Amino acid sequence: MDPQQSRGGGTGIPAAVLALLGGIFHLVGVAGGAVLLAGDTDLGRALLTFLLHLIVAGTLIIGGVGLILAKPFGRSFTIAGAVLALLLYVSVLVLASFGVYFLGQFDRTLPVGYVALLCVPAVATAVLASVRPTARWVTSGWS
Repeated sequence: MDPQQSRGGGTGIPAAVLALLGGIFHLVGVAGGAVLLAGDTDLGRALLTFLLHLIVAGTLIIGGVGLILAKPFGRSFTIAGAVLALLLYVSVLVLASFGVYFLGQFDRTLPVGYVALLCVPAVATAVLASVRPTARWVTSGWS
């Protein structure tokens, strides 16, 4: 490898941090889903909220830890988790436009600004994890 060429820690580590922060954010959603399960009359919506947040949180946290450890699975899980998060956010908008509210959305307003704000770190995570320097990071590791 050329000594001038970066090993990818400059993109791999920020992607890992964003993945872990996104995972923590979705763990809060897991807790909210658990609260909904305990008290909501719409069991389907509560279970959907709980499970979707759990899947995204687990994928992002596994990916973030894997990236910190410079393991190839970390990159794959981080990309998958960020894409799942983006799909989740877009589905909130699409379903809300049809009057179906979940993931804690109870009012009749379309959460465009909220979803747009959530998409920024998810897109950044996916991009940072996808770039070639991050691929070098997971193949060369810490050494």
